[in-house]
Amino acid sequence: MSVQTSEGWIASIDPGDATGALAEAYQSQVDKIGRVTELTQIGSLYPDLVAARLRLYAVVDATPSAVPDHVRRAVALLTSVLNGCLFCTVGQTEKLTEAGHGELARAIKDDPEGVTTGDAGTDAAIGYARKLVTDPRHIAEADVTALREAGWSDLDILDINNISAYYCYINRVAAGLGLQREA
Repeated sequence: MSVQTSEGWIASIDPGDATGALAEAYQSQVDKIGRVTELTQIGSLYPDLVAARLRLYAVVDATPSAVPDHVRRAVALLTSVLNGCLFCTVGQTEKLTEAGHGELARAIKDDPEGVTTGDAGTDAAIGYARKLVTDPRHIAEADVTALREAGWSDLDILDINNISAYYCYINRVAAGLGLQREA
């Protein structure tokens, strides 16, 4: 197995050189999206980490809530924009645009601190995510109550929280290891 310089600031293992658990993790991503991303490769020196990250993404992404996909993507995009993660910003913008919500993506990118949509549920989710990213030590029960008052169930709230929290984590992985170019 050869280690090569990756797109980021540390070495990674090319998918063609992966064996064992890393090859299995890479293949799971190929099966899902047709390729191995640079973000996945950046953890390849520790195959168990790659598998755990992919599993965490799958679990977070599969939360059986009533939060519409465009709201979930808006939370992920807002989180990535606020964190300054170009890599994830591009990916979430593409997903929102492909789903017919390009205007929402542009609004989030243009004004992440003040974007509103006019939809109480979406605005509550975005507001909660904004506070979770920018001021997590001041999140209070009232912030969760506001989500309930906007019509979200507790499972929906868990979903909104976990999407933003996951993207905070993965944004820091990308930024901290040099994946700061536009994808």
